[in-house]
Amino acid sequence: MPKALLDFRGRPFVVAILEALEALDLKHRVLVLGPDAPRVLPAIAAHQCLIVENPDPQAGPIGSLRAALQALEGVRPTGLLVWPVDTPHVRLGTLQKMIEAFERTGASIVTPTFGGRPGHPVLWGQDLFAELVSNPIATREGARAVRHAHAGDVVDVPVDDPAILDDIDTPEDYERLIREINRDLF
Repeated sequence: MPKALLDFRGRPFVVAILEALEALDLKHRVLVLGPDAPRVLPAIAAHQCLIVENPDPQAGPIGSLRAALQALEGVRPTGLLVWPVDTPHVRLGTLQKMIEAFERTGASIVTPTFGGRPGHPVLWGQDLFAELVSNPIATREGARAVRHAHAGDVVDVPVDDPAILDDIDTPEDYERLIREINRDLF
């Protein structure tokens, strides 16, 4: 099953994320899909977003980021909140703190941190869009290469949200997430 369709509190991961973005009232929402697009599209039919197909899913997350930036070329937003689908449980308050820090500081990169460790999602400023698209090191190493190259331009936002460090990649990761959710319900 595609990660985007895994259940999180009664709805697919992707829907949980889209609902959070809608609650933030972000003007442009871009959903980048890979080969599982035909299976994911029915789940998101009720949500307003620009759907983009990643032409190079083998490139990993940087391929999806580049596809989103290409789709937004004519729009030129001031920032792009990049939220991997496998962290659907990041708190709305975390996202609000990140956006506030971005607007207040004009930073090129805003990253949430928990216990001093950076996590996801990451908010990128428009001044780095071209570099994210064309940097050959990012092609090999991902967006973190751009983050490292601009370490002085990063604003870390400490949050009380361990979900920013989660990465649901295996069935065991998913089972752990479900156990934590169920424990929080009681």
